[in-house]
Order: sequence, then structure tokens, then C-alpha cells
Amino acid sequence: MQGKSTVTYGSKYVIALYIRLSQEDRDVSLRADKAESNSITNQRALLWDFIRNHEEFADCTVIEKCDDGYSGVHFDSRPQFTELIELAKVGKVNCIIVKDFSRFGRNYVELGDYLEQYFPFLGVRFISVNDNYDSKDFEGTTGGLDVAFKNMIYDFYSREFSKKQRIAWRRMAEKGEYNAPNAMYGYRKAEDNVHQLVVHEETGKIVKEIFELVASGVSTLNVAKLLNERGISAPSEFQNMQGFTKQWSPYGAKCYWTADRIYCMVKDERYTGTMISLKTTSFTVRGKRVKTPPSEWVRVEDTHEPIVSYELYVKANSMLRQIEFRASGKSGRNIYHCGYCGRKMQKDGKGGLRCGQRYLIKECRCRSAVINLEEANEAVLSALKQQIRLFVKEAELSKTVKNKTVPFSEGAEIATLIKSIATMKKTWMPLYEQYTDGKLSREDFLVEKKKYDEETARLEQRLHELQSKQELQQENEQQIEKNISQLGCYAEQMELTEEIKEKLIDKVNVYSDNRIEICWNFDSSFFDLETMHKCG
Repeated sequence: MQGKSTVTYGSKYVIALYIRLSQEDRDVSLRADKAESNSITNQRALLWDFIRNHEEFADCTVIEKCDDGYSGVHFDSRPQFTELIELAKVGKVNCIIVKDFSRFGRNYVELGDYLEQYFPFLGVRFISVNDNYDSKDFEGTTGGLDVAFKNMIYDFYSREFSKKQRIAWRRMAEKGEYNAPNAMYGYRKAEDNVHQLVVHEETGKIVKEIFELVASGVSTLNVAKLLNERGISAPSEFQNMQGFTKQWSPYGAKCYWTADRIYCMVKDERYTGTMISLKTTSFTVRGKRVKTPPSEWVRVEDTHEPIVSYELYVKANSMLRQIEFRASGKSGRNIYHCGYCGRKMQKDGKGGLRCGQRYLIKECRCRSAVINLEEANEAVLSALKQQIRLFVKEAELSKTVKNKTVPFSEGAEIATLIKSIATMKKTWMPLYEQYTDGKLSREDFLVEKKKYDEETARLEQRLHELQSKQELQQENEQQIEKNISQLGCYAEQMELTEEIKEKLIDKVNVYSDNRIEICWNFDSSFFDLETMHKCG
């Protein structure tokens, strides 16, 4: 560990103190004056006390290996553990001391292999302080049933804890709570709630500037260069300045802004105030985490203050995709078709588009289907902006009319149902008291109870139906608002991007006299009409 030097007592044993803080037990403080967890500190103190209290270790070399924040079920994914085993292989360590078996590992099968086969073969003495286990006491034999049983219990605990942890994470995700040890760049954790994000005054401005630069057409690489030239600390460096001690670079080098870091930041929708969780999962206790499809992510909107508007987020990502497309060198999608035969138009090498059938048939109407590509793109973009303005205007008008005309009957019914259910629950106790006082026979009580249960169930079912309908309407309205915001971003585009072609345009039919027919993409749910437009 950083700050802990090797202590030399002698040469009888070269002892390695192995310390591990599991992800499940992590309680790392956010304060700069307490970079390590209590668990790490306590383990270190216990192991050093053990050495001091045993004279046989008085003249030994002692080193420390510590994995802070690594699960115990994975042996090969812990960097300090891997280094420890390599030292044991070459004979540079011949005694390993841990707090208990679970600190070394919770996979009882692999742990048993180390204790019964691997370490005896290497001549490594293994001591587990709290388990009162010392391999020196079992020379020529295994640790017996007691050791095997303890290892099995640790493994079982890990499995059960993993299941409960996944359930807890799911519940936190559905509440829109932030569940990570460090706040994402641009935010800090609320002082009274570690699961609530609050905009960081300094870094929040940097995040917004990054989105604005990308939205204006600046590449992610140039944004990274600009930030580095201005001396703005990269996210990892900034976290270390706040008191975290994780070594981000394997070479110990200073970290800088990179194009990949800018790219990931611009793609992160959480900056719009929407919490997105469970993007990865693990199917088994020993399994590695794998990405989950977007359909399985848990999205909760308006959980924290946004740094960027949804419009800016869409605009930046749209420009990002356009920059990526240009860099790929690929040819764009050909949306232009001959209005007479339906064939795709071909470039003529002079900036124009022509129908290929003119070369096959001497006399055909396709010969008149000729258009300038640049003018056609401008006409399509102009028509798109016009349709967006009409769509947004109609959507806003529809929303205004709906707010004025939609009766409040459903809302009133929900309030009435809640009140009725509360009243029904109050009638239950008097009914039960009449029965216990002998004023009501058992038969009459059961009849009344059945009526009570049926009526309560009916009211609760109706309440559930109305509340579900209301939630669905709210979700639809939110999606419409997002669609309008996204369309507003497209209306500001200065060129016909590949994203616009993909999402909004099915095809463009070209006719004579520079006439075009734009067929909007029905699947986009934005437009369901066709527009005739004339270029030039």
C-alpha cells in the first residue's frame, strides 16, 4: 500500500500480509483525511498485532499486499493478489497471513486448492488469524472438516449476499437513486444523501461547455486538446484532488482528457437529469459483469438537477454521429429515387443526379428526372424544417386544447376512490368489535366480512386501473415532449445529416422540372404526410 514501507526484521520468513476490502463491505470515506476504509485499517492493525505477539516472527521481512474494493469470489481479477502469488511462485514469499479465510477468497473450492495443494507444494506457510488456522499445524494433512466447512460457509454467504445485493440494487434503481462510490464528473453527492446527485459548481460548467463544443461541430479530440491546453484536470485527476487515492494509470502517469472520455461523457444521458441504472449485470456469483440491452435498463426521469438540457444533449449526440460518419469515409445513404421508374438516382460526376434507365431505353420519361444534388439536399432540409415547425405548432395547440377540454373526472374519481377505501378500512374495526362483543353472530360477521372484502377489492382494482392509465398518459406526454425537443434540434441543423436521413426520410422521388416528392419515414412517429417541393 502507498505510504507503507517494507519492514525488515530478519530472514527466517518473508511474510506477506494480505488485506482485502470486498465490494460488499466497502465503506470508503469521501473525506481527504480518510482515504482508506475502516475495514482496511482494522485488518492491518490486527495482522501487525499478531506478528508482534509471536516471537518467531520477530526477525522476519514483512510486506503488505492490499486489494481495496475487490470481490472475494474472483481470485484472478485482484491485482495485488496476483502479485502475491507470483512472489510465492519464485520463492520471494514463504508465509502468508490473513485476517480470516474470507479475506483471502470466498470460493471454497479454489481456496481449498490453495490450502491443500498449491501452498504445500510451494512450501508456503498460511495463517488465518481469526480462524485459528496455521498450516504449520497440519503438515502432511489437510485442515480437516472444520476448515472445509468454514470455507463452504464463506462461499454460501457470498452467494446469498450477491442475490440480496442484486435485489437491493434493483430497488434503488427503480427509485432513481445513484449507486456508485464516486459521484460522476460534474456532480457531487448531497451532504444529507449519498444517493442524491447535486451539480458541482466548478466541474458542472466544464461538462456543459463540452456539450456545447461538440454540438457546434468540434470533434471530441479537439475538445480534449482544448481542455488539456487550458490546464483543466481530467475527471480521474480531479477525483484524486478531492481525496481519492485510486491509481488510474497502470504506469502511475498523470491522466489527461482524451477523445474517448469526451465521447463517453456526451453519450451519457444522466447529464439531462435522468438516472439510468443496471446497464450491466452478473448472472452468477463468479460471473463477470456483462452489458445488458438498453430495453432492460432502468430509467427514472427528473431524479437530479440536469447540467444540460435534453435539446442540447440530442444536438450534441446528433453532431457526434455526423462527425463519426465523416471520419469513417463511408458514402452516405442515397435517398433519391426516380419518380417515374423507382430506381435509385445515380451521380453524373458533375454534381447532379440522373436516373440510370435513361441509358437502357432511348425514349423514356426518366430522361427528364435530373436534379442538382446540393440543391436537392437544401430543398429537403428546408422542407424538413417547415414540417417540424408545423408539427411543433400543432402539438402545442393540441396540448393547449387538451388541457382546456379534458374533464377532470378521472382525477376526481381517483380522489374519491382513495377516500372511499380509507372509509372502508375504518368500518372494519367496529364490525370486528361487534363480533367479539357477541353483538354479531359468526355467520353474520362472515357475510359482512365477505361484502367488505369484495367491495374493498373492487375499489382497489378500479383505483389501480385509473392510476395505471394516468401513469401511461404521463409517460406518453413525456415521450411526446422529448420527440418535440428532438425535432427542434433537427430544425437547427445546417445540413442534411445521415441521422436525419435514417430517422425521418423514407425516400425522395425526383421528377422533371426539378420537382421532388418527399416521403417521410412513417416509423419515426414524427410525420405521417408527404410533401411536394420544387427546387430552384
